[in-house]
Parts: sequence; structure tokens; C-alpha cells
Amino acid sequence: MLRKFKRLADTEDGAVMVIAAISLIVFLSVVSLVTDMGLKYYQKNRLQSAMDSAALAAVRYMPDEEKARITALEYVEKNGFSTENVVVEFPDEETVRVSDTRDMQTIFATLFKVESVQIHAKAAAKYVYKNVGVNLDYLMFHGDNIPFNLYGHYNIGGSVFGNGNVYADGGAGSKITGTVFSSQTAAVNTSSVAAGHIQSNVVAQKMPDYDEMIMSVAPTASETVFERTYNHIGKNSFYLNRYDSDATINSFIAINGSTYCAGNLSTGWSSELLTVYGDLYVTGNFNPQSPVYVTGNVYCGGNLVTGWDKTLKVGGSLYVEGSADFQGTTSIHGNYFYVGGNLNRGSNYSLNCDCETFIGGDASLNGTSVFGGTVYCKGSFTKHGSVLMNAKKGLYVSKALYLESGGNYFDGDIAVFGNGLTANDNVTTICGPMTLTGDIYSAKGDLSLSGQGSYNIRGHIYSGGRIITNQGPDGITLNGCMIAENDVKIGGSAHTYNETGGSFSVYSRNGNITLMSQQGGFEVWGMIYAPKGNVALSSGDFNIHGSIIGNTITCTPGGLNMSYNDRPLPFTESVETAVLIE
Repeated sequence: MLRKFKRLADTEDGAVMVIAAISLIVFLSVVSLVTDMGLKYYQKNRLQSAMDSAALAAVRYMPDEEKARITALEYVEKNGFSTENVVVEFPDEETVRVSDTRDMQTIFATLFKVESVQIHAKAAAKYVYKNVGVNLDYLMFHGDNIPFNLYGHYNIGGSVFGNGNVYADGGAGSKITGTVFSSQTAAVNTSSVAAGHIQSNVVAQKMPDYDEMIMSVAPTASETVFERTYNHIGKNSFYLNRYDSDATINSFIAINGSTYCAGNLSTGWSSELLTVYGDLYVTGNFNPQSPVYVTGNVYCGGNLVTGWDKTLKVGGSLYVEGSADFQGTTSIHGNYFYVGGNLNRGSNYSLNCDCETFIGGDASLNGTSVFGGTVYCKGSFTKHGSVLMNAKKGLYVSKALYLESGGNYFDGDIAVFGNGLTANDNVTTICGPMTLTGDIYSAKGDLSLSGQGSYNIRGHIYSGGRIITNQGPDGITLNGCMIAENDVKIGGSAHTYNETGGSFSVYSRNGNITLMSQQGGFEVWGMIYAPKGNVALSSGDFNIHGSIIGNTITCTPGGLNMSYNDRPLPFTESVETAVLIE
């Protein structure tokens, strides 16, 4: 019996040894796999980091491909790799691609005759412009802790946030592709609104503060622009022709040389041209009743009144101490046009001024007016009728501005200070059509854009009071930022939109923003921002590429489509940044 038991024990010892040997092989295989695969993963990450840094460093030198290639190889070496297998490519003049494939020696896998494994990494980089500062995560942000009710029909291609209860209801087929967030309770009427996610009781969010950033592009103006001096021709100049008292000059003659009149000067009534070859100095009033052409400068110590349908052409500067009343076509081609009092432009006739213009009183223009230089008006400036008004270098008005419908073209800025007016007055009123390539600054009161013509404004708009648009059927094209200290109301039967590639943002610093129904729809790329007021979207179609941010939001649109903005905003910090694209 003992011998049988010993034989059994010997047999089991042999089996244990076989099992142990098999277990050791399995263990070594697992160790080989884990160690060598971990090492491959580590080396792959190192190689990828080398490719990333090489591509990002090299793209700085594009389109200089040779310098970019040298830089890429340098950065591969700096990351501890040889460059013998590195491939540097240039898919286009803005992009660098760096790649490498190499063999990695194994450690334990050599026991199974696996001497090496292959690793590969590549990276491509290019420069892009990125906006820094206003990348809000939400397309709609309701800052107050009162309920946010989202009604109407809408398709919001992002998330919505409210610091109070958020209730999303709306027309059938309404959609919120992102998340409905609420720091209290979020609820969605799923029978009519599809939402990606619903999340209640999240952390309350502070109102984003973009004031300093936006105000960095707000138009500003100083009234020191009116403190200007204009030197006219002196009284003691040498004159070939002198009149020591009031005089009347026949209109059909030509006067050779500069002319001086110690009193009032007029011309006989005629359709014949009077030509003065030189300067003309009049100490009193100047009343030409015939066409007059002065090749030099003109000084008038009193008022200047031209006869009805009579042309005045000045080859030099025109200086009028009193008021000027032009009842015929007038042209001035010198360094400046100065009127100490009021300027009146009769209807049906043109005023063409190639130079800087200064008006000490009010301006009332009834005919076509073209100013080649900057216009400064210390009173109110009014343009009547549907005729051309073109200020090629800007318009500065001390009191109020009123531009009646017609062709209004401004290549410079418009600044209106509202002196003598209250905060509730219409300080700046512009009726379309209008083209503006500069900015509009209105210090206080209402800034109104109205009328039947189209607007094309490629600048920023600022009002110390309210901004109101009530546009006719031709629409408003805006590219810039509209900023008001108080309310902003945009509406009418027109449509508001951006030109291709442009952006348009609306900011009310202390008031409300109301987007009213528009026949042709409202489509902008930008931001609607009222941190202290309400943003209201009434019935109508709205296509907004960007965020709506308000202390409160009232939303009852007939159709609202929202997506994220992919165009640069003028008030963000735009930086050129190298980014990895592969």
C-alpha cells in the first residue's frame, strides 16, 4: 500500500512541473505583450509629439518651403529623434505636413522571434485667424433668475442657458440641438420641441462682460474739431482795381487783376458772365445778380447772396463773415469754404465744393451738394429733398443733423453732438437711401435711420441715447457694430442683413434691444447683447449666426434660426494662430 502511494506522489510531481512550465510560458508571453505594447504606445506618443512640434514650428516660415523644411527637421531632432526617415511635405502654400515611420526594437518579444515593431506618426499645421474673448458656449443666455420662456417657432443649433426656470415650448418641429441648461429647472415640451439634452440645477452663470471690448471700437468724436482758424486774404493787399464805396459792376466785363470794394458790391442783372482775374475783397455784402467767375480767392465781410439761377464759381477759397445764400449753381475749388453765419442752398441747383467747409451757423441745403473735404457745421445741418448729398471726408455737426431721403453718400465719419438739445430729442435723423463707409457718432438723443431707400453702412454706429430704425422696403445692409447707451429698435418693412463675409452686432449698454417684424427677414452674423435689459424678438423671420445675450429674453418669433458665428467680430481680439489640422 505504501509503495502505491509513493508512485502516485511521484506521478503528481511530474504533472505539477509540466503545469508550472506551461504557466511560465503564458506568463512570459503576457509580460512580453504588455511590456512591448506599452513601450510601443510610449514611443508612438513621443514620435507624435515630435511631429506636432515640428509642423507647428515650421509653418511659421511658410511660404518659404526651404526654411520651413529645415525648421521641421531641427524640431524632430530637438525631440530626440533622428531625421533620416522624416518626410516634410507642402500640400499648399499655407500648410506643412511632417511624417515619420520607424522600427522600434522589442525587448521580451524577441523570445518569440519578434525583433521589432513599426510605429508611424504625422502632423499637419497651418495658420488661421481665431477670435478671442466672445466664444460663448450658449446661443441664448438669459441672465436673470426669473423664468425664461422660449416660444414661437425656432431651430437653435446649439445650447440655451437660463439662471431661472427655462421652459421651451413652441411650434411643431421646433428644435434645440444642444442642451437646455437651467440653474433651477429646465423643462421642454417634447411634443413640439426636440432638444438634445435637458439639464437642471446647474451652477448659476454670471452675465458675460464684453463692455470694454466692444467699446474699444465705439466711434468717438471731440468738439475741438470746431476750433479751427481760416486765414482770408488781407485788407491791405495790393489791388489793381479799387472801389472806395458801394459799387455795382457790369456783368459783361472782365476785370484783370485783384479787386477791392470798401462797401457793398453787386452786379447788374444779366445772364452775361463777369470774370475777375485775381482775388476779390468786399468789406460789405456781396450780391452778384449775374454769373460770376473769380479765378482767385473771395472775401466777403457781410452776407453773400447770389441771384436766382445765377452761377458763382470761385477758383480759390471763399470766406464769408456773414451768411451765404446760393440761389444758383456754386462751385469752390480752393483750400477752404468758410461761412461765419448760416448757409442756404437753393433748390434745383448744385453746390460743388472741393475743399474743407466750415459753417458757423445752420446749414439748409435744398439742391445737390458735393463736398470734397470735411464739413464742419456749428449749428444744425439739414439736407432737404431727394437730391444727392455727398460728403467725401466726413461731416461734423454741433447741434442736430437731418438728412432727407435722396442719395446720401459719406466716405468719412458722421459726428453729431446735440448741443442745446435734450436727451429725448431727435439729434440725428438720416433717411435712406444712404451709403456710408465711415462711422456714425451721435452724442445724445435719438439716432434714427428711416425712409424708403436702402442703406449700406460699412462702419460702426454709436448713440448716447437710442438707436431706432424704421426702414422701408429696400432694406439695410450693415457691417459693423451698433452701440447705444439706451434702447435699440430695429424693424420696419425692410430686411436687415450682412454683406458676404461681414458681421453685425448690436449692443445696448443700459437698455433693451427689440428686433421687430421685417418683411424680408433679419439675417446677421454677430452678437445681440443687452446685459442690463431685455432682448425681444417679435413675430418675423430671424436668422442669427451668433449669440443672443440679455438680462432677460422675450422670444415669440414666427421663425428663428440660430447657429454659431464663423465670421470675425470687429471688437474681438483677432490673432493669427498656428493650429494642427491633421
